[in-house]
Amino acid sequence: MPPLKDLLTATALMAATMVNAQYNCGDYHKFNCERSTDVRFSLNGQSKSASVQVGRPTELNIIVYGGQDYRISFCYDEKIIGDHVVARLVEKVRVPREQDVEVVEKEELRDGNGQPTGQFKDVRRMVRKTVFEDERKVLWDNTEHELAQEVEFSAATTKRLVVEVMAPGAAEQKGRAKGLDIGCVGILIEHMPTPNLGF
Repeated sequence: MPPLKDLLTATALMAATMVNAQYNCGDYHKFNCERSTDVRFSLNGQSKSASVQVGRPTELNIIVYGGQDYRISFCYDEKIIGDHVVARLVEKVRVPREQDVEVVEKEELRDGNGQPTGQFKDVRRMVRKTVFEDERKVLWDNTEHELAQEVEFSAATTKRLVVEVMAPGAAEQKGRAKGLDIGCVGILIEHMPTPNLGF
């Protein structure tokens, strides 16, 4: 029988391997997400996979280009994530806003004759500036579409989008997944030039 130290080391290595396998989700979308049956769609390089914690939202920032059709689909480890993910497509728009900002400037002190003294004082004043903020506009929410796990759309113009994903968790975890709340989620993005239709 091997010494206790060797058994403990082997057990620790097995546990570390299982944890590493659990969280190594880098290419999950390549092997688990179903591609479109429309052969005109090409795999988009913005596709990504990640480890996602149940109940915590995660985001993927992407750019969609005008004149392209897109298909975005989701795949996930059902033993941990559950039988669906909650997903939204949100557009980020840079919006200018006027804002009053306090600025501090140095003002040189002058003597009774109006001559500079070489000393300065801080003078505070308000200045109106234009600042830009990201405003978020929900374009698609799968909770309003029977929890669809894919969406297709045409991009008329180039936009910055956020793909928001949240995993609800499996109703009942079994086997090796029991007690785990982090699983793999893949976001597969496909694109093709928007077909010219009509006369």
